[in-house]
Amino acid sequence: MTVSQWRRSSNPTSETCDALVIGAGIAGISAALELERRGLSVIVLERDQPGAGASGRNAGFLMRGCAENYAAACRDYGRERAKALWRLTEENLEALRAEGVERLPTVQRAPSCLLALEEQEREELRASAALLREDGFRVEWLEAPGDGPDDAVWRPRHGARRALAGLVNPEDGACNPVDVLALLTRKLRAPVRQRSEVTQIQEGPGGRSVVVRTAEGTIEAAHALLCANAYIGLILPEAARLARPTRGQMLAARFPEGSGVRLLMSYYANHGYEYFRQTRDGTVVVGGWRRRHADEEVGYEDRTTEPVQQGLEAFAAHMLGRPFEIAARWSGTMGFSPDGLPVVAPVGGFGSGRVWFCGGFTGHGMSMGFRTAQIAVGAMLGGAPNPFDASRFT
Repeated sequence: MTVSQWRRSSNPTSETCDALVIGAGIAGISAALELERRGLSVIVLERDQPGAGASGRNAGFLMRGCAENYAAACRDYGRERAKALWRLTEENLEALRAEGVERLPTVQRAPSCLLALEEQEREELRASAALLREDGFRVEWLEAPGDGPDDAVWRPRHGARRALAGLVNPEDGACNPVDVLALLTRKLRAPVRQRSEVTQIQEGPGGRSVVVRTAEGTIEAAHALLCANAYIGLILPEAARLARPTRGQMLAARFPEGSGVRLLMSYYANHGYEYFRQTRDGTVVVGGWRRRHADEEVGYEDRTTEPVQQGLEAFAAHMLGRPFEIAARWSGTMGFSPDGLPVVAPVGGFGSGRVWFCGGFTGHGMSMGFRTAQIAVGAMLGGAPNPFDASRFT
């Protein structure tokens, strides 16, 4: 089935299109753009509003790499796969820049730094820096005392240094993710169908299409791409294992005028479990502390909790060394895949392979989602190479 433009039939609650995208986060909007640019008619359904999930509720890191440092990724995934993943995240950032994100006032071209606060992580990051250089990546190495920029992380406090060393990705960036999503959404030809929740997905007649039902009616499409990430289990329970819902919590700290708190890089610490960066207006966004409450930080409940927030406040006070006030607290539900890598795969037991999933970014959707969505579209439509197929789990 191919239609040049989606249209309403004689039944006003029945529509057809070439491709249906479910979920309007970074992956869904990026996939819809790619589908439209291939000449397909596209409908995007979102149960809330674009970016309402983790895509609009994260700390805004646009960084190279994934949850693990490079040495750990080489060990866990193999060196070639780790190298390809790091290249993909570089491509992701360049693709977003090509879309014009750096013209947004809330986007910064700021290096990111994986920060070693303990000796073991310093040695891991040192090994990572060596491997990255061997594999052709640009990387910088900082080590205290003597190295490091003139910012709050690297200044001694009470005679002690908080940072031992840092691995710097010099080409990274940072953003307000809501603004990035809004920019990409404006590029779509048709508006996102907001507050349109999917109630059923089934194969069309003869396996030649897929039929999706919502409260407003039915949509028949040649292909459906599910970009609901952590929420995939609410749409197709049999696919829940591909993206486990995991909560991330954050806060925004504001410092008194003249406090001298300045961050020249975006920081990842404690193997990425804590992270913080400064926005253009001086606010510091701090997130993490999930590892210490891992059993509680799962599921779909979107709320902050006192133990995690207290931990974030203590961490911020330790790293920044100045009094601050809390401007905001929030959380977002991320989708964690079984191995920490994205998932692009047909799902749902549909023999025709017309229903696919793209997600499982494990907290790095802004760094991977745009490019991974392009890969998903190519694999779904024409069998293009897919480094993230779910067959690796079987």
